[in-house]
Amino acid sequence: MKLVRWKRFIWQTKKLPPLEQTLPSHFIIRAATREEVRVVAHAVLTAFSLDSTWSDTLNQFRDRLEMQLDLAFQRETVPALVVTHGPRIIAASVLNTDVEADSNLVSGPCVLSEYCNRGLGTALLHATLVQFREAGLERVVAITKENTTACKFVYPKFGSDGASCEYSPALVAT
Repeated sequence: MKLVRWKRFIWQTKKLPPLEQTLPSHFIIRAATREEVRVVAHAVLTAFSLDSTWSDTLNQFRDRLEMQLDLAFQRETVPALVVTHGPRIIAASVLNTDVEADSNLVSGPCVLSEYCNRGLGTALLHATLVQFREAGLERVVAITKENTTACKFVYPKFGSDGASCEYSPALVAT
């Protein structure tokens, strides 16, 4: 089995700076509805499966990701934020507001590959952090693989502290 290196990012929501760029008006960020659980799951899993930096790891934590996603839609007031282009969900970020969670960003911002490099991941991360702040979380944690797009270009934004960490994506729900 290949050694996987992980990185933990932590944001203090009280120190969250404003988003410097706005999305074009044809992209909308909004809360997902409970009825959209399967569409959100499809967008998240498609984004992960088409990202080559996750190809060696996805099978190790896919079941946990699916379980955490289902739990979010069962227990969270806002289970996920989504980006839509017309009626189509093209990006999603699944949330876990449990202050004891190893990662509050269940999926992190997942953008379908044909919509990448348009600032959607950054805007979705910012909206996600704002949502956590509104839910009362002062500290938000995310864990991701080193050398992923999120690790290199998205998560370092908005005043995060990032450091390498030990992580084993167990199947036990947090």
